Amino acid sequence: MARQNDVSTLTEAICRLVELGLAADTNQDRQKRRARKIAGDTLDRIGDVTTTADKRALRKRDLLDGPEEFGRVRIDRPRRNKSVRD
Repeated sequence: MARQNDVSTLTEAICRLVELGLAADTNQDRQKRRARKIAGDTLDRIGDVTTTADKRALRKRDLLDGPEEFGRVRIDRPRRNKSVRD
């Protein structure tokens, strides 16, 4: 704060910090979505075309989300209940 030319009020400083935080999250989210899209496209391209569309979708989701065992220990993903699959 001492190195800044303009003196900000507390409200202005908080607004700046919030804007910086939101901008950083947006960039990371964009990168995650892009990586997931690339991975999904690759899985579609190399997937087994002899199986049903439902099975391919299930396999793709499992590969993108990772094994269920890992999902329980991941702290960067929200918890969700997975239905029982065959």
